[in-house]
Amino acid sequence: MKKSLYFILCVAFLNVLHAIDDEIVVTSSLGGATLAEIDSPVFVIKGDDINYSASTNLGESLNYLLGLNSSNFGPGVGQPIIRGMGGTRVRILSNGKLVRDVSGLGSDHLNDVDMNDLQQIEVVRGPSSLLYSNGTMGGMINIVDQTIPSKDFEGNDFNIGLERQTANMGTAGSFSYKGNVNDVNLTYALKEVNFESYDVPNGAIIHEGSPEAKTSLENSDFATFSNKFGTSVVRDWGYFGFSVGKIENTYGIAFHGEEEEEHGEGEEEHEERIQVDTESENLTLEGAATNLRGLEKLSYFLQVNDYTFTESHVEGEHHGEEEEEEEEHGPTTFTNESFEFGIKLDIGNQVSGNRQNVTINASQEDVAIIGEEAFMKPVDSQMLSFGYFICRELEVMDLDFGVRLDQVDRDGAIGNTLHDISESNLSTALTMGWDVANNVGITLGISSVARAPSEIELFMNGTHLAAARNEFGNVNLESERSNNLDFSVSYENDGYFVNASVYANAVDDYIYIKNRGTVTSGRPNVDYSQADADFNGYEFEVGRSFSTNNGELQISYGREEVVGTFGSGGNVPRITPIKNVYRFVLENSNVIYDVKIMDVQKEDDISFGESVSDGYTMVDFDIRRTFAIGNEEELILSVFGKNLLDEKARNHTSFVKNEVPLAGRNFGIKLNFNF
Repeated sequence: MKKSLYFILCVAFLNVLHAIDDEIVVTSSLGGATLAEIDSPVFVIKGDDINYSASTNLGESLNYLLGLNSSNFGPGVGQPIIRGMGGTRVRILSNGKLVRDVSGLGSDHLNDVDMNDLQQIEVVRGPSSLLYSNGTMGGMINIVDQTIPSKDFEGNDFNIGLERQTANMGTAGSFSYKGNVNDVNLTYALKEVNFESYDVPNGAIIHEGSPEAKTSLENSDFATFSNKFGTSVVRDWGYFGFSVGKIENTYGIAFHGEEEEEHGEGEEEHEERIQVDTESENLTLEGAATNLRGLEKLSYFLQVNDYTFTESHVEGEHHGEEEEEEEEHGPTTFTNESFEFGIKLDIGNQVSGNRQNVTINASQEDVAIIGEEAFMKPVDSQMLSFGYFICRELEVMDLDFGVRLDQVDRDGAIGNTLHDISESNLSTALTMGWDVANNVGITLGISSVARAPSEIELFMNGTHLAAARNEFGNVNLESERSNNLDFSVSYENDGYFVNASVYANAVDDYIYIKNRGTVTSGRPNVDYSQADADFNGYEFEVGRSFSTNNGELQISYGREEVVGTFGSGGNVPRITPIKNVYRFVLENSNVIYDVKIMDVQKEDDISFGESVSDGYTMVDFDIRRTFAIGNEEELILSVFGKNLLDEKARNHTSFVKNEVPLAGRNFGIKLNFNF
């Protein structure tokens, strides 16, 4: 009944009289083109929509976009999934540079990104993201800020933000500055977030097959402190700058595979907290030189990262046995030390739309696990990429073509046997766009993109407690290859708009976790295995913008579906369910009302060892009002509500969907003072 009501409401709005549209030109940092010049499925989310809304993890902040979902492990961890693919198949970038953390080593590991003071977030769905990043098959997400400005600031801008949420009794505060002092650009931003364990609907938590009468998910608290400083000088010859950033996170693991072994029959139950502490430090040098002979611009960067992720068992009182328990459960530390160097040569007249780029990237990455749960020995990786990309605006079509050669070398071990794995992969992507009429655009994308096996897929060899299973890698894994066909149509006229995409993605040697059917120490034994798989799906959105007495109103309905099957039969594990998104946005000069309804359907196309996930309907709202104070000062008041129906909701893509459901009803308020 609810689905029918939403659909009728959407259709009714679509038939309202005519609208007046203002053209808004949005520029992507992916090559500096406007969205009208990019023939790939690209989303650009404005920074204000992130900065002035509820603080959350990366995956949940993008969950309403078609083709995107999140594999959550509590409020701090939400790894993005694009078109049914996650993990290292989705690349997370910060200002065009790969974020190097250890999120690929565990579903309970967060993406180490600073979500404060953003300019925009860019999303490219599908393998055509090869044009912007190496090693991607599902897509890429680029988080853009102005920490190293490439253009001079005008004046000085300050922002102070305060936030409060009810479901987790959470508080957050932020500060940022951008300005130009004596022809030197300066930026600084910091943010602190403290969330307690979040509320869930009664009976939402399922443990050992039975619902628990709890309304709060223990150990789901989250705290973070981030700060970043940047500076640059901009001159006629180009620009040069550097930035330093640091992020510290502390959060509880709401479910850990070891919990089932904490006490046996006759033993006294004791309190134990699984806590994660992460710390990352980043140094980036970046610049560009213009007006060079034979080149329009030479861009370059050097980035150095030092990342640690420590998982500890924090004991409560246990009748004098605390010291013994602490010794038994020592901490486990994951580390990632890396550096990356890249250059990009812009050839030809970039402004005219006839762009050519040559890129070279080289990186060194050392990943290690030390301590109680060291399920993988240290791995050293070296990566070298060469890319050539061309964009041509021809009379009959627009054409984007890219080719990239990736060399990946990984040195690791299983047991006492050392392995040196080397993969050379050639990937290509071609995108063609036609303007059939003034209001109709057609895009066809063809790509063949390869991904070398990750560290954990090759060298995993032990108990992965966060996933509650024993995992074993395979040094004989081959590179995956995604052969993708993507067809899109867009239409916009008189306020109406339609966007539709259909894709077929055949993946050779798809790497997945295969259950052996045996159990050791109460946990299933699984292997990283390979099989050919097909991912077929579509995204569809229809809507209308029109004028009312209260401002501009836009309503839309979107639907997505992806089906993942193996060539030999059976379903790909943890595929994303069908999702319907209804959205109503009313905007005038100083107020924005945004209502979103996400209807996620029941997922019963399951793989071996999986269980059916019930559907749910998530209703959210955001109200943002701007108050002018003085000539240049303004106060922005944001009020938001999440999961208004207090639905028992769980992500089918999550390894711990039963034990770690989504949060219950949540209200919040956020104040930002700009001056």
